[in-house]
Amino acid sequence: MMRQIVLSVLGKISNLLIQESDSLLGVEDQIQCIETLLRRYADDSCNVCQKKLLRKTIYDLEDVIDELIIKSARRSNRDVCIRYVSAFVHLPMYFFYFLALVDLLDHYRFRERLEQIKIKISVVYTRWLQEAGYWHKSFGVYDVGIGYSVISPVIGLFEALATRNELRPTVRRQARRLRDEFRSLDDFLKDIEQSKQLSEVGMAWMEELCDVCRSAENVVGLFLQRMKNGRRGPFENLVWAPLNFISQRKLFLQMASINRKIRDISGRRDEAIPRSISGSNNDQSLYQQGKPLPRDADQLDMVSFDEDVDAVMAQLLKDDPRCITISIVGVGGIGKTNLAKLIYDSQTIADHFPNRIWVSRATEFNIIEQIFSVKDSTLVSYPFWHEKFAYTVRQLVNAFFLDKKYLIVVDDLCLTELCLPREFWTNMGRVFNDIPNGARILFTIRNFRQAPPDTETSFIYRLHLRSHDESWALFTHTLKVNILPEMQNLKGHIIRTCGGLPKVILKLRELLSQRDATLEEWSRVLDRLNQDQEPWLEILDEINKYLPLYLRRCLFYFGLFPVGRKIPARRLIALWVAEGLGCQQSNEKSPEHVAEACLRELMNYNMVQVTEKKLNGRVKTCCLPEALQVHWFSKAKEANFLQGHSDISNTNIGVIRRLADHLQQNDAIFDDIHCHNNASSYSRYRDVVSFLSFDTREGSRPGEDIGNFLDRSISSNCFRFLWVLDLENVYRPKLPKAVGQLTRLRYLGLRSTYLEMLPVFINKLLNLQTLDLKRTCINTLPCSIWKMQKLRHLFLDESFRNTFVPRQEESSLVDLQTLWGAFVDENSPVRNGLDTSLNIKKLGLKCKISVPSQNAAMSSQLVDVANWIVKLKDLQSLRLKSFDESGQPWDLHLQSLVEHVDLSNIYLVGKLKNQHLVSALPRSLIDLTLSASGLVEDPMQTLAKLPNLRIVRLLSRSFTGKNMLCSFGGFPKLEVLKFWELELLEEWNVEEGALTSLKDLEIRSCGNLKMLPDGLQHVRTLRELKLTKLPMVSSRIKDNLGGEWNKIAHIRHVWKED
Repeated sequence: MMRQIVLSVLGKISNLLIQESDSLLGVEDQIQCIETLLRRYADDSCNVCQKKLLRKTIYDLEDVIDELIIKSARRSNRDVCIRYVSAFVHLPMYFFYFLALVDLLDHYRFRERLEQIKIKISVVYTRWLQEAGYWHKSFGVYDVGIGYSVISPVIGLFEALATRNELRPTVRRQARRLRDEFRSLDDFLKDIEQSKQLSEVGMAWMEELCDVCRSAENVVGLFLQRMKNGRRGPFENLVWAPLNFISQRKLFLQMASINRKIRDISGRRDEAIPRSISGSNNDQSLYQQGKPLPRDADQLDMVSFDEDVDAVMAQLLKDDPRCITISIVGVGGIGKTNLAKLIYDSQTIADHFPNRIWVSRATEFNIIEQIFSVKDSTLVSYPFWHEKFAYTVRQLVNAFFLDKKYLIVVDDLCLTELCLPREFWTNMGRVFNDIPNGARILFTIRNFRQAPPDTETSFIYRLHLRSHDESWALFTHTLKVNILPEMQNLKGHIIRTCGGLPKVILKLRELLSQRDATLEEWSRVLDRLNQDQEPWLEILDEINKYLPLYLRRCLFYFGLFPVGRKIPARRLIALWVAEGLGCQQSNEKSPEHVAEACLRELMNYNMVQVTEKKLNGRVKTCCLPEALQVHWFSKAKEANFLQGHSDISNTNIGVIRRLADHLQQNDAIFDDIHCHNNASSYSRYRDVVSFLSFDTREGSRPGEDIGNFLDRSISSNCFRFLWVLDLENVYRPKLPKAVGQLTRLRYLGLRSTYLEMLPVFINKLLNLQTLDLKRTCINTLPCSIWKMQKLRHLFLDESFRNTFVPRQEESSLVDLQTLWGAFVDENSPVRNGLDTSLNIKKLGLKCKISVPSQNAAMSSQLVDVANWIVKLKDLQSLRLKSFDESGQPWDLHLQSLVEHVDLSNIYLVGKLKNQHLVSALPRSLIDLTLSASGLVEDPMQTLAKLPNLRIVRLLSRSFTGKNMLCSFGGFPKLEVLKFWELELLEEWNVEEGALTSLKDLEIRSCGNLKMLPDGLQHVRTLRELKLTKLPMVSSRIKDNLGGEWNKIAHIRHVWKED
């Protein structure tokens, strides 16, 4: 930290010498001498013995620099005034002698102070050179970290405060002290981020630090905002000087209080680190040292693993002559061996690799011997990093692979604690990389830290927990007894108990197969299994030992949600961003992008289960497995991340930071929210930063309870620091006027509340980043919405005609990135209104004529919308619908989208006035849906050339022709294809070599389609086919026999419905 302090003051000196040379008052030589001295020893500042003396001296130097600049500015103003007065009045000579004397006294005073500073600096560094040796320590800094997301904003505020020359010196000095204290803690957090070691007490310590950071951010941020709003002229400053003095005095006292707290926290920083850390085995978890897991791979098939099989096989079968290694990584029991066995036994792999080897439980010492089935004493004589070992193995490899293409599967590779993984894989790479015949090596590894590094020829595949549908499919497929209809009521309980871990699914299958199939017996087994943490010990150990701090805080957030609740990914990511959990050191990626990456990383750690996926493969909902949440919830309370969710008998609740109403009577907060307790107990809600309600009861009671609780809390001076107010699914909450006082609110979630009117206080919530009004009954947005300069995401409900009013002044939503569900009619402010928001990434509009006579005006609006879309260069997702007054699809005016290089998702409803738009779509497009487009020419010929297209939906009247063709080589990545209600389509042809990646095909209500294309029999990747209301096709497919059936006989799942 001392080095940063020194470098900071050196920056000030450089600025003074270059840009403020008039301020030096004849002390330039001393300033340059001090600068030379500090630059010589800057790198060694952390090692001096008298750090306190050096810090105090640096602060004195900063005070002198500030005073020099202030004196210079005042002298310049004085000289201007004197010249002005001299033009009208003759000033006596002694007046100028007096001014010269004042300047001379200032000069001597500054020289004396600088000389003392120079002597102190020389003494500090001279003593250090006599007593200490040189050493250097560097920290590995994470792109995303607690230090940056929590502390860095505070450091920036104190830095800004310290450079305000109009403030009193004592205030600036206090700001510098706090800046440097927070910098010291920032360094400490970076250190423990790197080691990932933090005790439960340490997590509580960190939450305490976060509280102080929030308090400092509020105090200083509010003061700086008042300074910005209260800028006045010289005369007004003189009039308001007493109030300014009082304001600065109050700030000084608040900073002194913060200083006491932060020094106390800093003094207890050692408590954050566990006292006993087993450093000898950082890459070996406790669970790996226990008994090996049972092998159940032979009892499973492709059920619930088909996507993983396809992904890994695609890499194995790549046309690349180099030796490629693939590592399947995941915790024990997640199905790595099963996946490898499915791949190893597949006919496609057997045809491609005539020679295959399976090796089990190898270590760095015997992996070569097991692969080649040799016992070579030379290999045993040398360690794997020895050059002699590498030479011998290289000879063996060259002879073995000379004219044969091999697939080698090394199942459950386990490097011992003495092995350095990176060094091991470097030497393995030198041995195998030169094989030129397309050999492949497949590893299954529990610990990703033991996996080879990700390179051009080495890939890591992180196996995730199974989704809810995959878990149920796996369970029902392996169960040895029939599931009675009444047992279906236990489906949700079974899925939650298993948590997506195949090991638990198989264990449950085994237990239930031995029991009578009764509701009582199965419920008893489920309850007992849910208490067993043994299958999850490896994941818990991973959390406690290796999970970075910023990911731990993200994981804690799951504790706010009810156990087993499916959490929408968009909701979770928005909440993380609102609490600053998605911050990073560079601004290359948005906070939302970083938060989404954090969610993916938690899934990679097998800590978060994807419960539902979207059609494009992205996460729709997720949850923390129930067994993990039971354990992790207690950890979150120990760390003071969650409070208030303890038993009502526990009177020692302490400070509550995050409040979640689960409607549970044993929660200590239940009576305050639902029983109208005395307001005297509300002081514990003073520091709440997030409030989420999960009261989803029907009727008016939930809305009334929430409204009364908010009113009483805010009236009791609580919730003033609230960032998140999430009332999603609470029926029509009665939001009191007092909510307008929550000016720091960043997230207001009113989705699915069916609220009928947005309260007028919304005009005061100018710090909102996310406003979610989807599935509300609000018709018109207030004009104050235009003043929300920080608004990033606005979700509306197109069904209730959420319309904007024209702007009243020159303000626009410049930071808006998501505008979804907005309603546009002929009166909507598109031109010089909505089209001033140019940073939008996700845009969803419903355009509809309000009255028949306004067709021309509506056409003009649609042209303005098209022009606006052209200017949205960051657009990633576009959903645009156009309807006439009767609700029928109407015209769409769109120009070329080729230059929208980030646009990946397009959903269009309406007749395309520009029929050539299909040939002007961006190459980045992944997901395309067209409805009522009225295309006359076959769109498949053009769409087939888009290299990244994965999903195509052609819905009702999107194509009005009779013939379609998918040519050879077309749609190389297309996975999902849907034809709905293409009533005129008669013939669809697919050439061999087209649709080589297609997995899911659905044809619905295409009544004139005569037959299925012959080319479907060559699409071997197809897994699911749904045929609905196809009379002519159905008549050709009878009893799963005949030539028409032969086209689709290879497809795993075929659904037919007339």
